Amino acid sequence: MGRINLRQMRFHTCHGALPHEQHVAQEFWVDVSMDLNLGPAGESDRLADTVNYGEAAALVEKIMMGPPVRLLETLATRIYHGVRDLDPRIERVEVRVVKVDPPIGVPSGGVEVMVGDDG
Repeated sequence: MGRINLRQMRFHTCHGALPHEQHVAQEFWVDVSMDLNLGPAGESDRLADTVNYGEAAALVEKIMMGPPVRLLETLATRIYHGVRDLDPRIERVEVRVVKVDPPIGVPSGGVEVMVGDDG
């Protein structure tokens, strides 16, 4: 077993529950973890024997840069299902979406939503 992590993919885009968030871009970070058997790729050194993480990143970008949604939960769930469907060798997926500077009225280190096979 092994894990491929895509960390802090950064997007400047419009998502949020408040009306202005649908039109004013904010910074978002996305992490995706995919658990799978990395043994075949480790032995063969062939891309065909593993998950192409470039395809996973392109999928995340398409969702994040797509039409605005209100909830981080929606983004995380769409990314989760998209990544889960990329390759049948993926056994477990975890997605974390962070809104870096949310309009919550207090200084913060961001708000994050996590979706995955364990919760």
